[in-house]
Amino acid sequence: MSGREWVKAALVAVASLAVAFGVMVVLVAVEWWSLASEEHSSEPAPEVVQYTPEQFEELGERTVQETLGGLGLVLSDSGCTVERHGPRPDGTASKLATFDRRFTARTRISASHRQEIEDRVQAAWRLHGYWLDPAVWTPKVPGQGPDVLSADTSQGTDVRVELSPETDGTLTLTMSVSDTHVAYAPEHARPLSPLRPDTEDAYWSH
Repeated sequence: MSGREWVKAALVAVASLAVAFGVMVVLVAVEWWSLASEEHSSEPAPEVVQYTPEQFEELGERTVQETLGGLGLVLSDSGCTVERHGPRPDGTASKLATFDRRFTARTRISASHRQEIEDRVQAAWRLHGYWLDPAVWTPKVPGQGPDVLSADTSQGTDVRVELSPETDGTLTLTMSVSDTHVAYAPEHARPLSPLRPDTEDAYWSH
């Protein structure tokens, strides 16, 4: 073998070794990344508490005012449910809960105002930048309700207004404000109490 052929063969051998080494490095890196990703994915994502119970109470009051404040209805706080999230993937207890705060109109509302109230609630939501959910269709006759209107605030809080027709020609209006990122605090739960309209209004009651 001539000197030139020998050098050429040596260069080919060196290049082959370099390629083999590079492939080995890549395979090791891929394996390391795979193991790291698997270890990371097995760790539960951190829980984010968006509201304390007190902050959620304030949020409920503000949402009610934004939704129904312009209607002049007499409202009562009719309770709050607190439902803790299930255990974490690692078995530890969740520090989050779903809070659902309820409000009921004490004003006697004539069924003749049903469509007007729906339109005004949705207009108020649009005014405050809420994301309106598709309407749930219900025949507007007694015994075949309620009509349910729902939306999400810009913070993702769920808002619902239900208009339930009664046999006496009136409507029962209830409102729900709920969020799933509230710190778990069972002492803030209040039993839901059914309230009947007991306030006459010169406009809404007739």
